[in-house]
Amino acid sequence: MGILIKYIIKNIFEKKFRTFIIVISVTLSAALFFASSAISGTITSMYEAQIKMQTGKADLLINPNQQSPSDFFSIQQQPIDGVAYIVGDVSVGGNYMLPKAEAQASKIQSQRLHLRGFDLEDLEVLNPINFSKYAVDREFKGNHIILSSVFAEKYAFDVGDTIDIEIRGTNRRLVVWGIARPTGLFRIHPQSDSMTAVMPKDTLASLYNVRSRVNSAYVVLEEGAEVEKVKNTLSSLYPRYTVGEPFSSEELAEYLNVIVVPFFLMTTMVLFISIFIIYSTFKVITVERLPIIGTFRSIGATKRMTDAVLIGESLTYGVLGGVLGNLLGIGILYLMTDLLASDPWSGRMDVTMEFGLGHMIAAFLLAVGVAFISSWIPIARTSKIPIKDLVLNMVEGKTRKKRWKVYAGIGFILFSIIAPRISPKFMALPASTISMLLSTMAVIMFVPYITKGFLQFLEKIYESLFGNEGILAAKNLNDNKNILNNISLLAIGISALLMINTLSHSVSIEVLQAYNDWDFDIMVSVHEGDRNTEQILRAVEGVAATYGTFETWEGVKVADVDYRIRYIQGIDTNKYRDYVAFRTEGDPDRVLQQLDEGRNIIVANMAKERLGLKVGDTITLEMKSGNRSYHVIGFHDSIMMNGSNALISERYYKMDMQQPYFDTMYVKTSKNPDDVLVDIQTKFMRRGMWGSTVADMEQRNTESNNQIFLILKAFSVLAMLIGIFGVFNNYMISFIERKRSIAILRSVGLSKKQTLKMILVESLTGGLIGGVVGIIGGTLMLSSIPYVMKAIQIPIGIHYAKSFFINAVIGGIIIAVLASVSPASKTSKLNIIEAIKYE
Repeated sequence: MGILIKYIIKNIFEKKFRTFIIVISVTLSAALFFASSAISGTITSMYEAQIKMQTGKADLLINPNQQSPSDFFSIQQQPIDGVAYIVGDVSVGGNYMLPKAEAQASKIQSQRLHLRGFDLEDLEVLNPINFSKYAVDREFKGNHIILSSVFAEKYAFDVGDTIDIEIRGTNRRLVVWGIARPTGLFRIHPQSDSMTAVMPKDTLASLYNVRSRVNSAYVVLEEGAEVEKVKNTLSSLYPRYTVGEPFSSEELAEYLNVIVVPFFLMTTMVLFISIFIIYSTFKVITVERLPIIGTFRSIGATKRMTDAVLIGESLTYGVLGGVLGNLLGIGILYLMTDLLASDPWSGRMDVTMEFGLGHMIAAFLLAVGVAFISSWIPIARTSKIPIKDLVLNMVEGKTRKKRWKVYAGIGFILFSIIAPRISPKFMALPASTISMLLSTMAVIMFVPYITKGFLQFLEKIYESLFGNEGILAAKNLNDNKNILNNISLLAIGISALLMINTLSHSVSIEVLQAYNDWDFDIMVSVHEGDRNTEQILRAVEGVAATYGTFETWEGVKVADVDYRIRYIQGIDTNKYRDYVAFRTEGDPDRVLQQLDEGRNIIVANMAKERLGLKVGDTITLEMKSGNRSYHVIGFHDSIMMNGSNALISERYYKMDMQQPYFDTMYVKTSKNPDDVLVDIQTKFMRRGMWGSTVADMEQRNTESNNQIFLILKAFSVLAMLIGIFGVFNNYMISFIERKRSIAILRSVGLSKKQTLKMILVESLTGGLIGGVVGIIGGTLMLSSIPYVMKAIQIPIGIHYAKSFFINAVIGGIIIAVLASVSPASKTSKLNIIEAIKYE
């Protein structure tokens, strides 16, 4: 046994590139699995951190809803089992009017402020302020205010200074009590044009005549308290208000699915490539060592001993790859976290990586398992060879055509096409994922047959293009296992890249189309905006036309169903199509006109599938005025809020949601939208408004999507990279195995130049076939992608780009040709006599 182990160790260190290929394959598989599994906890932490910046230690929130009698309510004082304390706040808007000189220079008349009213003692317990300075000799009460350090530095304010803030149309002179660093409540949101400031709760409440009442209540539970039990108690005490956790498990699951599922898909692809590389490499390792194993077996070593040594070698690769994979995985997780923490919508978040010993153990076991499983079949086959055949190296020509692979491949393709389309909702994601993997396996199974088909076609062409060398190259490719492995590796890597690039391209087109559906330039929201407000808006220079809309971004619950339509609009059917594209079956104008004929609703196609609706059905919505039944009259194509949206009549929206004011106004401009937006902000600076150009919204959305796809593309590049390493390794193995046959060809007259030409034609052909097979594999995988995206509630159509397919073929050829350079160079230096003697 000692001699065997020494021999194996010696071989590991001698075959450095082969060892590198196996170890890097295992390492990358373990690293990406670690990162993909750990990112879930990290994103959860990130999501929680984002929420807790505003909610602090609160376990439950109490907020007004559509059924609430008022936006303000009183906090009941009686003790509640399980509740440690409740903190309330008053939240309103205000404006700081810039000095004239500064306003003229910046073209902005005012700075919007989000004023939060708290008792400072309560706030310090709930969500402590990170002060840079504050007044130590004064109580925080009366006309005091705490400003963000960003605001204070921008407008040159210090503790003790006075500042005029316009609140509810009246200037209020306040004294700066403190300056807070931009964390927690004072964190700056890039998409918002307002900054947060804190005032004493009683002062702010008195300005709105709501003393002893609050907008929101933050509930902190006692340690060990049952959340559901406390929630039920509070719901009975505040029956017309919403009592809930800062974020729901449903929202978190949806947020996680969008990011985690694609990462796991790419990790699976990398894992698949790694298994294939290790399997093909171990086939070579066992073939190379047959004579030595035969010798050891002939002098007393048992099958179990030789198997144990080979398995020990594979486990060594697995252990090494597992350790390195965890180290690399932490680095990849850090990069992923750093990238995802820079959200274009909510700014940079301070988050830490969340992973534990369980993630590391799982990644380590995966690495060991991949190495063992990938090597087991070659080792088991070697174990079955008789000693006589091992000693005499008589193991050639015993392979049989495996017809079952053809039938299995056909079955896999049929499954990958049919299963995603017929799977029930709860099985949609696993069925689509399995379909992608099976389609890849099917393509690999068909590689020998596809290659034969190509060679039959190319052989005559090569004869005219490359002469006898072309014919030799075509014949050499036929049933050459190393070349077939190269084609398979190229195909898997190219199909993964093609899939991710096409998906990224598709999302970009869908997002662009979604914003192109908006035939306006600016979206504006003005406090208590009405028809008169719309008239004032139209008077702003550069405003060509406006459309006031009624909509809710908070969503409306569908009664008796665990589903919330996340975005509902009450539309003016006469103006809607002038501002928003509307795609539906039948006559769009007729469908829209039906909305005004009663409580009718048009549902987006994605929501239609989730709810199982058809025309003529009735759905009940939990509106502010109570439950209201709506008659489904049609469906429309929209990805707004990932397809969870619906349209109803403006008249019934105002009635059922008890909403007399516009939520937003769409603005068409005759000038530069950015300049017009500045003028609108100036016009409504005392009213409390928010506005953004459609171009800015589109850019932020695109940047957010690009961050996710940058990571996915990196995963696919890693998959391609280890595939390339495998290709280089297989070409070197092919050269070693063919040294004798090449030398014989050289001895009968094949020149060095002709030999190089033959090898280059072989590599060019292998790359060409690999690129084409990669396109086939990528296309099959892409056929399942829409169903994967639907399963995670993202309705995305697939848009193919010709350039991706052309680049796939060119890339395959370039990789194969580059991989053949070293073997070709060694061939030119081949010693013919020694090579002919090669065993």
